[in-house]
Parts: sequence; structure tokens; C-alpha cells
Amino acid sequence: MSSNTHSGVPANRGHFWIGVGTAALGGLLALGATQIGGAAGYGGAGPGFLPWVVALALVGLGVAQIISARRHAEPLADAPEFPSAWTAVAWVSAGVLLNALLIERIGFIPSCALLFALSARGFRIGAAARPSAASVATDFVIGLVISAPVFWIFTKLLGLTLPGLVKGGWI
Repeated sequence: MSSNTHSGVPANRGHFWIGVGTAALGGLLALGATQIGGAAGYGGAGPGFLPWVVALALVGLGVAQIISARRHAEPLADAPEFPSAWTAVAWVSAGVLLNALLIERIGFIPSCALLFALSARGFRIGAAARPSAASVATDFVIGLVISAPVFWIFTKLLGLTLPGLVKGGWI
């Protein structure tokens, strides 16, 4: 590495490797984006447009992180000290797993709303809050409001097929 060391150890080694990982993830996403076929849809944006945008953003951010880590002699940031919140992790993990299991059975919109509600509950528990049944119900409705336009954008605008609840594909 460079001369930015403290007692012979690079001061920002973790930041450097996070940058490398971020850039590599962007490269893998770009590689995957090359496999997406389909013609450009409305406005010239086809199914591969967003993966390419995200891939380029990840590569750019990764390179910026690498440069920042190499230029600064002092540590950029220390790891925060906080207690582990395994209950919160369990709620978020349950949301992800249930989404994967239910998306083809109950449809994209309700399964993503469930993911949102369970994840929000997990984040509230992680922040030492006590979520109520009303807050979980509100989060489910918010999840519906967020996932419905996402479903319609992907299916109608980009022409991608997402799991639907009914044969008409409106849920």
C-alpha cells in the first residue's frame, strides 16, 4: 500500500477493502447485465438499463472509496460500539425468507409488503422501540403503497415479468 501507515499497518485497510469489494460487486453486476436481453422500451430504457446504472455507480463509488482510503494518513472512521440486536436481525431475516417463499404464491405486491412490514419491525426493535400491532399494520400498508408502483413500473414500463397474484397481473 502507500505510506499512510500507523505502526507499520495501513490506517485505512478496511476502507480500502470495502472499496475493492464494492467495485468488484459492480463489476459482477455489469457482467450479469450483459446477459439481460430485450429491446429498449418506452423512452429507450430496456430491461438492462437499471442494472447498468447500478453497476456503474457501484464501480465509481468503489474506486472513490479506494482513492479516499489511500490518500488519508489518519483513520477515516472507527467502528462504532453498539450491542448486538439478534432479535432485530431475526425479524428482518424472516421478512426476506418469507418474501422468497411467498412471492410466487401470493404475488409480488403482498409478499413485498410483508417484507417491508417485518423489516420495519426489526429495525424498530433494533432501535430499542416497541412496535405495536398498529405500527406493523401501518407498515404493511406502506409496503403495499411502495411495492405496487414498483410492480407496475417493472411489468408495464420495462416489460419484465414479476410474479403476480391474479392472471391479469394487476397485483
